[in-house]
Amino acid sequence: MDLKDRDADASRRIRTAAVLLFARRGYAATSVRDLAREVGMTNAGVYHHVASKEALLADLMRGAQQGLIDATEHMLRDVHAPADRLALLISSLTATHALSPMTTRVMDGELRSLTPGSPARDEIIALRDAYEEHWRRAIADGVADGSFRIADQRLTRLALMSMCTGTSEWYRPDGDSTLEQVCAEFVAIGLAAVRSSVRAAAAPDPSLLPEFPWEPPHVRNDPSSAEAGR
Repeated sequence: MDLKDRDADASRRIRTAAVLLFARRGYAATSVRDLAREVGMTNAGVYHHVASKEALLADLMRGAQQGLIDATEHMLRDVHAPADRLALLISSLTATHALSPMTTRVMDGELRSLTPGSPARDEIIALRDAYEEHWRRAIADGVADGSFRIADQRLTRLALMSMCTGTSEWYRPDGDSTLEQVCAEFVAIGLAAVRSSVRAAAAPDPSLLPEFPWEPPHVRNDPSSAEAGR
């Protein structure tokens, strides 16, 4: 392995350790020393690959948010009906959180740890808003064309997104329900919530979901990292 490959491997291991520790302990409770111990490096070795702990967090959140945006825009490219778009948004967000629970917990829960007013925090907020705009437009378009009947579009969007993101806390591959079943049920619940009579496909193409190379694969079946499967 040459120097470039060793650096890339070390950088990936640091990010994997950071995602695991930030998701389980929280960013504030994780020190650079903890990261160094997890990957078998010195503090100086970690700082060779990252500028600071906050810069590392921002980099992880940026990569996760941008990956989610890119995958979503690719999946929605040729989908036009509001019900179909909403179904795809529900199933893809559900699947992404189920398959990458550590990364998505950090992405969803650690914005508070970025320095208020910093460029990094403003960038992450802008990326988050860009993703949520797909939800806002799908719901607004469904209301506009009469296919959805909703009293409060914002509350409906927040409720549906919270349902999807919750899978990072409880879904397990060895649970009672397959991911396809969870996605299908959530789509049915979502379309019922907007009072749509349209039946839409539930499962996204797995090859189109975002992939996060730093996601710790060994924790997906670890009962300590999530509630018991349902």
